[in-house]
Amino acid sequence: MTPTLWVGAAAMAVGALAVGLAGRGATGRARTVAAVAVGPPVSAGTWYVAMALGQATLTRPAGVVAWGRYADGVVTIPLLVVVLGLLGGASRRATLLGAAVGAYTMATTLAATVSVGSAKVVWLAVSVGGFCALLAVVFGPLTPDPDGATRRLRAYVVVLWLVYPTLWLLGPDGFALASGLPTGVAAVVLDLLVKPGTGLLAVRAARER
Repeated sequence: MTPTLWVGAAAMAVGALAVGLAGRGATGRARTVAAVAVGPPVSAGTWYVAMALGQATLTRPAGVVAWGRYADGVVTIPLLVVVLGLLGGASRRATLLGAAVGAYTMATTLAATVSVGSAKVVWLAVSVGGFCALLAVVFGPLTPDPDGATRRLRAYVVVLWLVYPTLWLLGPDGFALASGLPTGVAAVVLDLLVKPGTGLLAVRAARER
């Protein structure tokens, strides 16, 4: 798993650079979107280094649990929420609410990831509740007046977010329902689509306004 994590770290570094270059010369809101959008791949890349060094992983009978991925989510999900809020015309209160709910959701997912037995089930239920609340904010006050580009970006982000629970359930981070599948590789690809991918799309949408 370690080579995959190093590849993920390198890919996130390239992704952060790509988002930064995409925002070069931007002004106004587009500049703000670009500045915020660099954060997710930077945070993810940092945690990938920690996981590759074995400092953000646990070894369980089902395999290696990469809990650093969910610690990263405590930072990156709020930043992605802020990006959506900037494009969707959200108020500061709605943006802060969405960021707080996103951080809470990922913190409880992290708790579920490192827990075992009944505690894992309890934290999973709490996390699912948080995620439902996050979706309510994303489709409500976070994007009160979305244009076509914002709607497409919102759909892109939410669809990809929905893949994470599936990987969690299938892999050793969750219940290892299909531990033989390359869920670690899939998670790296998904992270690239969500973090630098969303940033690139968001910067482009902001610059076209």
